[in-house]
Amino acid sequence: MKRAALAALVVLVAGWALTLWVAPWSDQRVNDLFVYRTFAQPVLAGGLPYRDVAFEYPPLAAPAIALPGIAGTGEAAFRWAFALWTLAGAVAVVLLCGALARATGGDARRALVAAALMPLLCGALLRTHFDLFPVALVLAGLLLLCRERPRAGLAVLGLGAMTKLFPLVAVPVALAWLVGRGQRREAWQGALACAAVMAVVAGAAVAVSPGGALDAVRYHLDRPVQVESSPALVLLGLDAAGAGEARSVSSHRSDGLLHPAADAVAALFLAAFVAVVALLCARTGESARDLVVAALAGCAAFALLGKVLSPQFVIWLLPLGALAFAWRMHALAAAVALAAILTQVEFPAHYFDVVAREPLAVALVALRNLALAAVVALSVRELQPRRHEELLDRRRPALAVRLD
Repeated sequence: MKRAALAALVVLVAGWALTLWVAPWSDQRVNDLFVYRTFAQPVLAGGLPYRDVAFEYPPLAAPAIALPGIAGTGEAAFRWAFALWTLAGAVAVVLLCGALARATGGDARRALVAAALMPLLCGALLRTHFDLFPVALVLAGLLLLCRERPRAGLAVLGLGAMTKLFPLVAVPVALAWLVGRGQRREAWQGALACAAVMAVVAGAAVAVSPGGALDAVRYHLDRPVQVESSPALVLLGLDAAGAGEARSVSSHRSDGLLHPAADAVAALFLAAFVAVVALLCARTGESARDLVVAALAGCAAFALLGKVLSPQFVIWLLPLGALAFAWRMHALAAAVALAAILTQVEFPAHYFDVVAREPLAVALVALRNLALAAVVALSVRELQPRRHEELLDRRRPALAVRLD
């Protein structure tokens, strides 16, 4: 297994080199590195997030963004330091995928190889955003849960949510899984551990600057529907049908849409997201594999149904694809790969065509979002396979009697 892990890491590093030097994987004409290094400069000089420097992310995102700046906050120095920093995050994700595959009865070698192909699927997106770090925390939390350490696992998921919000989606799924296994005590203790971690981290941010922390929350509440999101496609459809104008707006460091029905559409998608999470909780069986499928599918639903769908959100899906490949759920693995590839084709090469509402570019985004929907639907379908097999096993003796 060590040889397989080493081979996978060699593939990963080779892919990382592609994202630095070989087109189209190296295309980084639109990225967040400028935002990150302009944040890192004052923070490393002693400024505090929220109080001295405006910050839109949860508190633990600050070290994930600023630490590479120790090597320098000039453009070239920060680019290289952040590339190495995110490569370390990618190594963690690859190894955690292998460990989760082993813990859930999958082929660890297949998981390692599939996860190592992340750079081929996503390109420079991987090394110009910090999303690999919350993804690694999600995987670490799920691995702890699979290894019968629920309190530690849920605490780590809390750390993930304090780095970027989406890992919080895995918490209700994990609690439902524990309750379904008859581990009610572990469930409420794990919930308390998760809540305590989040309260301590969020409390520190509020203590530093109550107003700045509140501004970070308002930033996301006030943010308009982002142009690549699923609600945005509905608004563009309404505009095309003459049911109100979808007006383009550039704010909150992204491109969005304003429409009279924007709030209502976003609320409907939020309700759909809550329903999907409830369905995942209800369908999650007792196996560790069910836990991992449902938790990662919830993260995919967060990306699909939210009012913001930035291209880097596709990174959240990659472990699900690698593990699906390890479990030989080939349709699910293919759907994840398709969503990632379509994102790379669209972003950044055709991003401004999407902003300009070029029909082919918008259609490309729509196809990507349909692939995300397929990921969620196929994940739901894959849940509870053992229960179905047990039902068939119970029916077989009755059928044999009848045939006799």
